[in-house]
Amino acid sequence: MESEFFGVEKADGVARCTMNGPTMNAMGMDLLPPMFEGMEDALADDDVRVIVLRGEGGNFCVGADLSIMGEKMDPMFLYENMKKFAEIGYMLHEGPKPVITEVDGWAAGGGFSLALCSDITYATERARFYMSFVRISIIPDLGASYYLPRRVGLARAKELALAARVIDSTEAERIGLINGVFDHDSISDEVMKVAKRMAKASPTVLEMTKRNLNWSHRLDLKTMLDNEASTQPFLVMSPEHQEAIKKFMEKQGGGKD
Repeated sequence: MESEFFGVEKADGVARCTMNGPTMNAMGMDLLPPMFEGMEDALADDDVRVIVLRGEGGNFCVGADLSIMGEKMDPMFLYENMKKFAEIGYMLHEGPKPVITEVDGWAAGGGFSLALCSDITYATERARFYMSFVRISIIPDLGASYYLPRRVGLARAKELALAARVIDSTEAERIGLINGVFDHDSISDEVMKVAKRMAKASPTVLEMTKRNLNWSHRLDLKTMLDNEASTQPFLVMSPEHQEAIKKFMEKQGGGKD
């Protein structure tokens, strides 16, 4: 489905997915269907090794379209779309492909949750993060209750969710919510540099590295060490590893008299 509200550009192993919906990229009827289809396509494409998710128009995403909430909301519509979103969010976080979110402007409510389901998050100096759910008498959703404590710790996650305090990118970086801050004029180029560098790696290695890091808070050290020991010998025998070692040795030898 081609749409003016959600676009996917693929190049050099990177799928650059851009929300361009009306009303600050609120997740409503215009944005959600093409977003679901575009994300599913990027996740299923074997040529895509890294996914970048971003918003156009000076904002990342402000969450649900409030114009269809309240008495206007069909509970079945909400249920079906939350299930669909949960599947996509799960695959972004747990799937084999590294995911980078690029946040400019507001990441509020479900938009904040969407930013959190990535592996790496960069933001601009004008980014604002707002766990706004309690302000409209609902609970954090789309995985926020899982992702947020793992980024900033339980106590700070409770403060952000219960007090619904807006934080800027400087504080977000300081508390570990995001990985770095770039100027809004340069962030897209900087993020793509990171994504393309990452996409040069073996997709198997990307998958295994991401999987082990995701498992690190669920497994004890002995189990993780055993898992690494059982996986590494197979990777050492891979053509990608053999070629990388060959190039490294040639480079080292080339530097000698």
